[in-house]
Amino acid sequence: MKSVNLHIGRLHAAVAMALIAVTGAAAAQSVTSGGATLPQPMYQDIITNGPILGTWTYLGTGSGTGKTAFLTNNASLLGKSGTVHIVGSDSALSSAEITTYNAAYNNGSASTVANYGRLVQIPAVATPVLLPYKESGITTLNLSTEELCKIYSFDSGARTWNQVTTVADDGGVGAASPIAVVYRTDNSGTTELLSRFLNQACAPFGKSFTVSNNFKTMVASALPALTAAQDANNDGLPDVWVGGAGSGGVKTAVTANHSLGYLSPEPGYTGEQNAVVARINGFSPNDDAIRSALPAPPATTLARANPINWVPAYTYNASFYPIYGTTNLILGQCYAGGAASGSAAYATKDFVSKLVGGTYDSYITTHNFVKLPAAWLTAIQQTFLTSGASLEINGTACSSVTGR
Repeated sequence: MKSVNLHIGRLHAAVAMALIAVTGAAAAQSVTSGGATLPQPMYQDIITNGPILGTWTYLGTGSGTGKTAFLTNNASLLGKSGTVHIVGSDSALSSAEITTYNAAYNNGSASTVANYGRLVQIPAVATPVLLPYKESGITTLNLSTEELCKIYSFDSGARTWNQVTTVADDGGVGAASPIAVVYRTDNSGTTELLSRFLNQACAPFGKSFTVSNNFKTMVASALPALTAAQDANNDGLPDVWVGGAGSGGVKTAVTANHSLGYLSPEPGYTGEQNAVVARINGFSPNDDAIRSALPAPPATTLARANPINWVPAYTYNASFYPIYGTTNLILGQCYAGGAASGSAAYATKDFVSKLVGGTYDSYITTHNFVKLPAAWLTAIQQTFLTSGASLEINGTACSSVTGR
């Protein structure tokens, strides 16, 4: 009996050591992420409070820096060292960025698994872009598409608050004070979502905006020639406009009277708070309308292999709140070290699976984002998460390559 007890004791000890080893491996998972500030509060909430594998960091740098960090695998841009595993970006990958990435890491190939594996871009959630404002005496601001096109082009007919506010629409008339447009000074996906709206909606009003994640680039083609008095700073923008670094900079600057900015939904600024967030054409953001506005996901194997096709195309529609888009995740198909439980690669894929599978739905709702339509969720699952799929993240296609 003594020998049996000794054997059982050793077995228990072995099991305990194995559990400790597994727990230690899980705890050792370190996932480096960052990028877009639009979804940053949601991701950080999940990292802090949600069911998530490993130890994650998410540094909000703006979409432009986040994309650069991933595409060059430069973790120092996210305040870390080593591998950049996954980033958030509201700014879609361009064909030039994809070509450059493949040339550097995949032997120039976009269609075969080589070195790092295919580049993966998928939508995470849909989102409106809100227009926070502050103007004394105005608490139900309603702006038309035409007024927005004029405001962002510095049209002489929409430079002061009294030109765009009325008793009928806005509950009062604003002062004859300049509209202080608050804009992002960094390369921002939120700017890009705004630019897509302005680019499509403003042509009927004689305004031409450029799709870009850089605010100056977006408005350059729409602005009139500025006088020295209007642009004393000589930066190509009206001096009455105010720049802010990141979402935080915009949020701070828009608290000043006479301000109009643009932000993602967050506590204090949601679509239901008309006292501080403008309606557009009478509409506040509506989840179902935004979901229905998204096109169908890519359907064929060839279409799904192109990362560009995974960012839903924008179409202007005047029948509901018109500034919307998706914030996206950029990651690799293949990671160094394999995809075993306890690896950063395993944790990265698990995060995507939980986001698509509904585990994080409460976080999406809490942060006022819009869950993707079922067709998109199914397409992501089939393409990137299903065992044996040619584009499966950390799948069998990755067994013969180095990975990130």
